[in-house]
Amino acid sequence: MAAGGASFLAAVVVFSMLIMSSLGNPRPLCSDCGTLCSTKCNEEANTRCSSNCYNPQEECQRQVSEECIRDGTCCSSYGTCTCDCNTIAQERCSNLTDNYTDCQACTNSIFNQCNTPCNNDCNNNCKKKGCNNA
Repeated sequence: MAAGGASFLAAVVVFSMLIMSSLGNPRPLCSDCGTLCSTKCNEEANTRCSSNCYNPQEECQRQVSEECIRDGTCCSSYGTCTCDCNTIAQERCSNLTDNYTDCQACTNSIFNQCNTPCNNDCNNNCKKKGCNNA
């Protein structure tokens, strides 16, 4: 869900920049630099870190739970269930890592490498609100 929200926000930012360019105002407002760079850098981090952020534990749990439900592993033919498929999935997949630490390290590094130069560039090429110069 977060990745989808970030993608939507990035699309809005790009669309806004295209509209501004078509209106003869290619420079963003200085007050928008933080938001523009944050969005851009989050997207870049998510893209470049996708392999580090893959969660094998979550994928395993999803598959085991689906198999358990589909095969009726925990339920009798009379509909009596003796266990919880999510609990079974958690137990069977507990030995896998969730990659959280690697994911956070990668996304933080990429974001930090991107954000400062982006903000510097934006602040050097932006226009202040109320100024008519493009």
